[in-house]
Amino acid sequence: MISVEQTSTEVRITIPRDAMAPDQLSSFLDWLAVEEACQKSQLTERDADTLADEIKSTWWRANRERFIPAREL
Repeated sequence: MISVEQTSTEVRITIPRDAMAPDQLSSFLDWLAVEEACQKSQLTERDADTLADEIKSTWWRANRERFIPAREL
């Protein structure tokens, strides 16, 4: 059984080894780390959208020939 213990400064979650597969636990911990980073971030949604567009554009320029042969461009 998963248990949760709270103190004045922290929350402790105890997960039995057989409750989750190692890769599931790793994914859960990664998700928690991302959530923590998001809470601390001052990035606005608009800035995040702009950054995502830039990343996609850069990726597409570098990889489009893998999907559309140069002769068709």
